[in-house]
Amino acid sequence: MQIKKSQLVLGATLSLLATLGWLYHPNQSFADETEITMLSVFKFAGGMASAFMVHEGAHFAVAKITGTHLGWEVGNYNQPIAFTENAKDDSDGVAVYSAGLVAQVLSSEVILDVDRINKNDAFVRGMMAWNIVNPIMYALDYWFIHISNDQNGDSYQGDLQGIEHYSSERTANIFAGSMVALATLQGYRFLKTQSWAPEWIKDKTQNLQFMNTPDGGFFLGLKIDF
Repeated sequence: MQIKKSQLVLGATLSLLATLGWLYHPNQSFADETEITMLSVFKFAGGMASAFMVHEGAHFAVAKITGTHLGWEVGNYNQPIAFTENAKDDSDGVAVYSAGLVAQVLSSEVILDVDRINKNDAFVRGMMAWNIVNPIMYALDYWFIHISNDQNGDSYQGDLQGIEHYSSERTANIFAGSMVALATLQGYRFLKTQSWAPEWIKDKTQNLQFMNTPDGGFFLGLKIDF
């Protein structure tokens, strides 16, 4: 089933407005939500939907900037909306396919770094849940599952498969590994802000570290001071 561009634009616009409204509303309206209620469930789902639309909106925006035409259609479990494209050159293709996951990393950094945003609000938790889980699922799918990311002859689908198509398998693997490492690091940092997290997690003497290795890989380590 194809999705009209106007529907996607409307959804992305409404989602962006809702996200900005939730994130930058005065602090007194954000109570720590430690109990599951109908409202908190809807807010959590709304946060996940907004993070998803940030991902797809980034694809759309970069496609517009690079003059790349996108055709939208219903996707699958990890990629609810999929697209086909006709990138003019390799750099445009890589930019379009990498935009979604990069936008998620950037939006997570905004949430983590802006003190005004209450990290214990259900809407914020929903956004962070998607931003943390989605890159990891993308990488696992690219490496092992091959549902969101797949290639059949000249036909391919998925953000990471698209990066491989327009660059190389090595580039796609490095990008996937980097997104997993960053999502894990951001998830750890977000966990430290949660009211329900155990005290040893909140301890400031711990530090999750991420660094590149000379061969193009990455290293993720947890430092704990005793």
